[in-house]
Amino acid sequence: MISRIAIEVTVRRTGAAPTPDFFWDDRRTVVGPAYSRDGGARVADVVSIRVSALPAGRVSAGRLRLVAFMAIAVFMIAGPAAEQVFGVRTALLRSWTMFSAIGLNLIDASFEIRRPGGALFPLDRFKMLGASRNGRLKRIESRDELASVIKRLCTAAGQGADIRVRARQATRSGWQTVHTDAENACAD
Repeated sequence: MISRIAIEVTVRRTGAAPTPDFFWDDRRTVVGPAYSRDGGARVADVVSIRVSALPAGRVSAGRLRLVAFMAIAVFMIAGPAAEQVFGVRTALLRSWTMFSAIGLNLIDASFEIRRPGGALFPLDRFKMLGASRNGRLKRIESRDELASVIKRLCTAAGQGADIRVRARQATRSGWQTVHTDAENACAD
């Protein structure tokens, strides 16, 4: 790595007038060797050689920052890639999760009512119960709340109504079916 090593030969003249500010310690770079008039080197000149390369084993701060950034970036990418690409789940490399437990135990329910002709039609629980869409019926958070909504819908639909409910609940392992539309929910 000779190209990385810059050797500067500097000469300091003892007793000489100070050099301009852009030279450090009145040192200046000499292009050629400093000779006296008689052809020999001046004894009063002090020659020092500075090597601007870093000693072996020492890394610059910029390199350390780059290595740290790259290590963090690889760690961030390896987590999701390990699970999504390779199917590996480890505690060390966690997969990326946008939301955690936001909708846990939330129930997604759809209601249908059977008309006298036998056809099923979607049932709007907000209209049927005369409730606001931003009110309490917006979120059904437990099985007890679902049973309460079903009971209120059956009461509002009248005696002998056939309401089918399809409901599923969010769990950590995925959606779990809570209620199927195989039977009349008002028959209970």
